[in-house]
Amino acid sequence: MLLQLSIRNFAVFKDTIIDFSEGFNVITGESGAGKSVFITALSLINGERAMKEYIRKGCEYSSVEAVYKLKKDLSLVMSDMFDLDIEDDLLVITRSIYSESNSVCKVNGKIRNLSLLKDIAAYLCDIHGQYENQTLLDPTSHQRILDRLYESVIKTDYDDYLTYLNEYNALVDFILKNSGSEQQRSIRKDILSFQINEINESKIEQFDIEELEKQRRLLENSEKYITSLKESISLIEEYDSIEKIYLSAHILEKLKDMDEILSVSQSMMNSYYILKDNFSQLKDVSDEFYFDEELYNDIITKLELFKKLSYKYGATIEKIREFRLEAEKQLYEIDNFDNIYKQKIERIEKLSKLLYEKGEHLNTLRIKCADEFSKSVELNLHSLEMPDAVFNVHFEKNLKKNSLGYYDFNKKGLYDIEFFISANKGIDTLSMAKIASGGEISRIMLAIKCIISSNDDVETYIFDEIDAGISGEAAVMTAVKLYDLSSFKQVICISHLPQIAAKADHHYLIFKNSEKDITYADIQKLSQEERINQLAILFDGRKVSQEGLEHAKNLLQKMKKI
Repeated sequence: MLLQLSIRNFAVFKDTIIDFSEGFNVITGESGAGKSVFITALSLINGERAMKEYIRKGCEYSSVEAVYKLKKDLSLVMSDMFDLDIEDDLLVITRSIYSESNSVCKVNGKIRNLSLLKDIAAYLCDIHGQYENQTLLDPTSHQRILDRLYESVIKTDYDDYLTYLNEYNALVDFILKNSGSEQQRSIRKDILSFQINEINESKIEQFDIEELEKQRRLLENSEKYITSLKESISLIEEYDSIEKIYLSAHILEKLKDMDEILSVSQSMMNSYYILKDNFSQLKDVSDEFYFDEELYNDIITKLELFKKLSYKYGATIEKIREFRLEAEKQLYEIDNFDNIYKQKIERIEKLSKLLYEKGEHLNTLRIKCADEFSKSVELNLHSLEMPDAVFNVHFEKNLKKNSLGYYDFNKKGLYDIEFFISANKGIDTLSMAKIASGGEISRIMLAIKCIISSNDDVETYIFDEIDAGISGEAAVMTAVKLYDLSSFKQVICISHLPQIAAKADHHYLIFKNSEKDITYADIQKLSQEERINQLAILFDGRKVSQEGLEHAKNLLQKMKKI
């Protein structure tokens, strides 16, 4: 669970520390108080990219830090999976943004990349915002939702389907590319032969580009290096510096009864032999070093050849080698076209049959899962003041053929999946994207979240705008559903509805303050009296009446009983 969130110099936030609790936490605040900025800060902890624009005006850096308390078993799993040093089951994630340098991400004090942070955050926190409501209207997300929920049932068969599909697509791609005339293959063969010969004759795969660049720089600066070497040797010889160290050490040896001096003398004598050897090496380098014009021209020729071929075949020697190997493979396939073509056609026909069978079996599994899923969604919707809601999953075959008559198997399977709903009695179910209102979408998403939550490891659910478009009894039942969810997950909900705020275990307020004509946002946990006052504000607006306060007290008591 999320224990603490610290926000410093982040947009409207100056220096805020929030301690969260188990159960149902709600955050309210006026429009523009900073609720969306709070969600943005949490998104950084979940691995979203940081932008310098987030840094508060007049500050050089910004930081967001989250402290999570993990369950013992999850702590052990994450330690092994992500190579983390986790003590006392605490995980600390810090994002720092700097105006003059790159942002930094740390997990328990060690710098980590964003990709890893996203993987880690997937076990910690699920943020539901308005965007997720919109994705629910996109049918392409529906298969992903169903497969995620029933992964244990579907994954093995789906993985098999994808394995077959990857091989099938590669074979069909080969046939499409090589199904032209003999003349086209002959032209392609000439091009491949030229490319292979050009790479082989250049012997470029034997080049060490890094070493060639090093030698080029050395030779181009040879005059400067030779001058520096000679100056260094001249200085040493002119003052006879090394020999004077030897003489000094020899004199000090006579004071051998003084332990301190004896140690210095021995150290100086050792230094003398080291320096004498270094000086000898320096002279050898100076005597042997010169500008080799022939070598220089050879290096330049090789580097220019690499530059030319890298434009054509790949930016590195390894990429050029990979290009050659692929070209040789394609040339072999053209030279043995009839044989290979026949083999690939036979394999395509076999894979096509396997894919069709596997796709139908996969769809049978999905239909069974969809029936169970639909019943669960309906039950949840009925408890969210949609008593007549009917929800089902629609399957439509998507199999088409390409120009050669082969099936274009879809990555998702043989069928498109789409959620259908009817909110009213006697009305046929239709595509959710066509008929669902904003309030209905919010409740459908909450219903799905409640189902998914029983099958995932995430301990903290954060909801933003989950109450969009609802009011009255629907708001009451949404609050109850969130409260039920909080019995086994930590729930943090940003809301503008008094019913939801009243049902929460802990109530926080985001507000704005001014200091020396500078506005900043802050968050505080409300006492019972402050909570009643805030609920009254949600009812009446800024002018709180005695009637509003009584209404707030009654609502708190009512929501406790539900």
